[in-house]
Amino acid sequence: MIWLAPAAAAALGWLWFLALGRARGEVKRLGLRATLLAIISGMVWFAQRRGLFARASIGFQVALLVTLLIMAVGYLYSIRFCAVCGRMVRNLKVKTCPRCGAALARHGMTNRLRREPAPPATGGARKGGAR
Repeated sequence: MIWLAPAAAAALGWLWFLALGRARGEVKRLGLRATLLAIISGMVWFAQRRGLFARASIGFQVALLVTLLIMAVGYLYSIRFCAVCGRMVRNLKVKTCPRCGAALARHGMTNRLRREPAPPATGGARKGGAR
């Protein structure tokens, strides 16, 4: 158990890097995906080692795996990274990066930027409500 403190420190350092460290957004997005995959794999391995899957019904096993998958996809969708400075942004309402002001992607599963709505057309509209 002597490895527990250094492992916890390394995990906290990794999470700090993902949240506030400076790197390209693509690198941090790939790092988040690898981290989530490693956590889910570790949870499944630990459950299998403890015999959870041997004693559980097929329905419970499927429900557990689907729950882990939904949780991972939810994190991947809701966490965006700035393409310029790499800052992690967990608020989907924010359109620009709080650190550098660059435009953010629509959500965490894409690189496409949010489209601004077209300005309303002012020419040619009639007044009076003709039917």
